[in-house]
Formats: sequence, structure tokens, C-alpha cells
Amino acid sequence: MVRKHTNRKIQSYLNFGVLLLLVGLVNVLGNIYYQRFDLTEEKRYTLSETSKKLAKALKEPVYIKLYLDGEMSARFKRLKLEIRDLVLEFREASGQQIELEIIDPIKGLSENEMEEVFQDFVQRGVQPVRDVDKEKGDETRIKYLLPGAELFYGEKRGSVNFFEFDVAKTPDENINKAIDNIEYEIANGLRQVSQEKSKRIVVAEGNGEMIGPEVNSFAGELMKYYQISSLNLNFSDPEAARPWAADIEKNPSKADEIFVNGLHGRLNLNDLLLIIKPLNDYNDQELYLIDQFMMKGGRVMWLVDPVHMEIDSFRNYKQVLAMNRNLENIQSLLFHYGLVLKNTLLADLNCNRIPIPASGRMELVDFPYFPLLQGSPQEHPISKNIGAVWSQFPAHIEPKIRPNLDIIPLLVSSPYSKIINTPAPIDLESVYMQMRDPEARKTYVSGEKIAAVLMEGTFQSRYQYMKKYGNIPYLKEGKSKMILIADADIARNPVDTRGSTYPTGYDKISQFTFANKKFLLNCVDYLIDDNGLIEIRSKERRVRLLDPEKSKEERAYWQWFSMLLPLGLMSFFGLINYFLRIKRYT
Repeated sequence: MVRKHTNRKIQSYLNFGVLLLLVGLVNVLGNIYYQRFDLTEEKRYTLSETSKKLAKALKEPVYIKLYLDGEMSARFKRLKLEIRDLVLEFREASGQQIELEIIDPIKGLSENEMEEVFQDFVQRGVQPVRDVDKEKGDETRIKYLLPGAELFYGEKRGSVNFFEFDVAKTPDENINKAIDNIEYEIANGLRQVSQEKSKRIVVAEGNGEMIGPEVNSFAGELMKYYQISSLNLNFSDPEAARPWAADIEKNPSKADEIFVNGLHGRLNLNDLLLIIKPLNDYNDQELYLIDQFMMKGGRVMWLVDPVHMEIDSFRNYKQVLAMNRNLENIQSLLFHYGLVLKNTLLADLNCNRIPIPASGRMELVDFPYFPLLQGSPQEHPISKNIGAVWSQFPAHIEPKIRPNLDIIPLLVSSPYSKIINTPAPIDLESVYMQMRDPEARKTYVSGEKIAAVLMEGTFQSRYQYMKKYGNIPYLKEGKSKMILIADADIARNPVDTRGSTYPTGYDKISQFTFANKKFLLNCVDYLIDDNGLIEIRSKERRVRLLDPEKSKEERAYWQWFSMLLPLGLMSFFGLINYFLRIKRYT
């Protein structure tokens, strides 16, 4: 009997030792290898093939510094954990080539020191945000965080932001939107530091296009990923022929042929033609050049203001007349492809504010000519999860059906919009009175209007029965993609008196940055990026939120439940084990 009891005791010790060894082995393997099992229906925690491809292509280690640490609300803690877990997924896909460090760069700093640190991070591309924590009863805590990261790859350095505040969304919706975009932001950061610039973008000039300091922010962002150059398309400008001056001097009788063929050749070296706010209309020779560039597969992105109207005009005048720019040739080409660019102003009650003098003081008033445009309900990857895009005096677009062409709206107004035909006078005092008059606001009933559109498929050339320019073989059709935005000021960035530029979409009045830059970059990426990065945005993610009111009411109950249930289960199984041992050994 004693020997039997001793054998059982030895067996118990052996079982315990084996269990302890297994637990230790699992912990050691868990520290070496990372594995997460994705049981969600939509596989939201599984990396896309594009992300895996970028991670596997790393030839040397990438060091990621995540600056989201320290004291923060539960929302941002959740964002931090999601970022950490997804970075670990990227590390596994890269063969352990990615290292992550999470730090709090403002820990222990005074307010003045924090301000200097934030300014430094803004210059490096990491934007601070305000974290408002109301989760502890009536107490409200406000803290500034840096929900961004920097990536270091050899001598290259890049930055990403994981959170962008959208005024139209609740705090929980903003966090969920940020979590949905984590994979895209990490993949975009890897592309920024590890991929060579293989695609070329040419920016049109010569007809008054906006290519100066007003678009430096957008241009600087494009230069991180693409090779950028400019090309004078104005056939009547002597400066446009300067690159071929030597050849023209040798053969003056063939000057026109050399010039036209040279323009065709230079343009066709590029993947995308970017046209931003031409002030003068293009002639048929210039439009033929663009048309044939598209027929050969080149992509074109138009940002056109068909109506002349600038907010700076109100500095000198109380009333300003909005006039057409007379871009008939450009509008005729776009109409042939299937887009009617109207000579109108699109006004919307969902808009940004401007200061207007009233009763001897400045008052912030809704300015309907500054609509906050939203992504189309079709949720194309270009405009999905990007937030509001700030436009200034936009027009609107009416698509027409064309065979073999898909036409997809990208930006639309709210249902509370109004179309104003031009010429039309605009008076700030009248706008102020209208926005305070409920009856006047009821006139904004034009419904959702399109302000940006994508076209892709087979385009038909407009110049089939017209004169051919140059010796380049004529193509009557071709597969391509084109984007038209009925407001060029979407790409504008503020410039101060010292020449310093602010981010694209930054409003100096509210000190808020809208999603203009992200939208424009998504447009460019969709048109010419062959990494498929934009497709990450199209992954379906279902948001399953708790009822906030019910959660608040039952918070104490579930806290006690979560604490007492494990204790109760432990006590219950402990009693069962106690009685079983008594029965076995008595």
C-alpha cells in the first residue's frame, strides 16, 4: 500500500515536471517566433500579398521608432497595440528584418520643451494630436500624443502618421479608421525607404499652371516616391523649344517638326501627366499631344478651375464677380471623353468656416463656397477612409456614358448643396446673412454633386478626323486612366510672408489639416503605382462597436463580473478537486 502511494506521488511529480517543461518551452518559442491566428471572417489581421511582397523585398534591417507611448486614453492604447501587432506581422513576413522600438519622446518635458519637440517632429513629418480622455467619470484629461513613427533603412529615413482627426467622425470612429489604415501606412513607409523611384511624373507648365510655392507640400510628398520633372506644353512660347535649340539651329527648315517630335518624345518618357490649374486655354496642338499620350497608355490627372474666383480678392473688395476662365478647348476634350466640366460654383452647407467682420468684430461663419467634400458612397480605394477634403470655390462634373469606359465618382458634396451659375457676384455680407437665415439655408437642396471623378478603360481619340501634328504614329484609341478634379486649390498649401509652406489642406484659421494631400497621393498611386499599395485600402473591415450608452450604464457590473467570475471558477474547481482527493485517498 505504501509502495503504491509512493508510485503515485512519483508519477504526480513527473507529470508536473513535464507540464512545467512544456510551459517553459512554449514561452521560449513564443519569445523567438511570433504567430497570431486570424479567426475573423474578413481576415482583417492577415497581411495582404502587397504588404508581404514589400516586406520580403527588404535587403537589410528596417528600424521603426513608434512614438506612441506613455500615458494615454484607452482608445490610443488600443491603437498602439494594433500597430505593435501588425509591425510584428510585417517582421515575420520580412524574415526578422524589421525591428520595433516604442518610446515616449515627451516624457518628463516641460510645456516649452514639448512645444519645441513637437515643432521638430512636424518638420520630420510626424504630426502631434490631442488626446481627450473622458473615461474617468467627470474628470477630463487632455494630453498631446505623437501617433506616428519614423523608419530607418540604411541611409534613408521616412515617416508615417497613424492617426488623422476627422471633424465629421466621433472619437471611436476616428480610432477605428486609424486602425483600418495601419497596414497601409506601414506598407507605405516601407515603400518610402526601400523602393527605388521607377515611375516618372511630368508637370505641365507654360499656360499659367500652378507650379510654384503654392504646391510645394504636395510636390515634396510626390518626390518621396516618384521622379518629378516639368514640361512646357505651350506651342507659342519660345521657351518651350529651348531644349531642342541646338537641333533647330542645325536644321532651321525643320524647326516645327523637331520641336513637336521632341515634345512627344519627352512626354512619352513619363507615366503620368499632372496638370494643375491652367489659367489659359490649351490649343488643339497641345491637346493633341495630351490625347495621344493617353492613347499610348499614359495617365493624366487634371486639376482645373473653370471659374476664376479667389478668396484673396475679398481683401480689397466687398463684392467679387466670379467669372468663367474660358477654357472651352479643355472642356471640349473632356466632354469627348465623357465628362462635362460645368462653369459653375458648387456651394454646400457642409463647409469650412472663414472670419467675416460683423458688428465691429470678426466672427467665424460657415462659408458654403468652401465645401468639405467626402468620398463617394461607392467607396473606391482612392477616397476610402480619408476624411474630409477641403475645396475652395469648386465647380461640379456631370459624367456621360461612353462605351468601354468606367466612370467612378471620387469626391461628392453633401445632399445640402446648391449650384450657382456664373458669372455671379459674391458678397461676404450676403453670405453672412444667408448662413444666419434658416429660410435661406433651406434653398440648398441640389443633392450630392460630383467634384472629382475617375475614368478607366478604352478611350477614343478626339482627333481622328483632324490634322495630325508631328511624325509620331497616330492612335485612334487606347487603354488608360484619367482623373478630373473640379478644383485645383485642393492641391494648394498656405505660404507665409517668409516663404515657409504649410501642409497641403492646412487651414490657418482652425489650425486643422484636412485630407487633401492623402487624397491626391491616393489618386497618383492608383494611376501609376505598380506595387498595388492602394489596393490595401479596399480590404473589407467590419466595425463591431459596443453601444456607448449601454457600456457606460453597465460598466461597474461588467467590471465586478470580470473580477469575480475567475475567482468563482477557481473556488468551484478547487472544491471539486478537494472532495475528489478525499474520496480517492481515504
